[in-house]
Amino acid sequence: MTIPKFVLVFIVSLMLSSICSGQSPYVSHYILKDHIKSDTLIDKKTHVKFIIDKERIFITAIDSLGKILWKTDPYTDNKIKEYRVKRPTIVYFAFSKDFEDAIAITYNNTQFGYIEKSTGEYDWHGQD
Repeated sequence: MTIPKFVLVFIVSLMLSSICSGQSPYVSHYILKDHIKSDTLIDKKTHVKFIIDKERIFITAIDSLGKILWKTDPYTDNKIKEYRVKRPTIVYFAFSKDFEDAIAITYNNTQFGYIEKSTGEYDWHGQD
């Protein structure tokens, strides 16, 4: 599988930005689906876990007692228009540096936005 140069440049720039800011967000790797595990972000204040599935499509919020607070597929739930690929997957998943109550996500087609931690609502911010 060949990765387009603009995708690699975008991912590397996100990684460098995170390293320079002292945060260590998750940046996915282009490997076979069978080898990708689900990943989790944990809010230190609320102890809510935000889990992205191994297909890199759904994000689920689970409270400290194991109750599902919300589950979303930001792309289809918000009827985002197709761009570059038929079904994009999330390649960047991290707590936002810009908005305290949000999770930043970026898709493999370079569309990006923020998910509200309390509701799971997606705020699309554009595409490169």
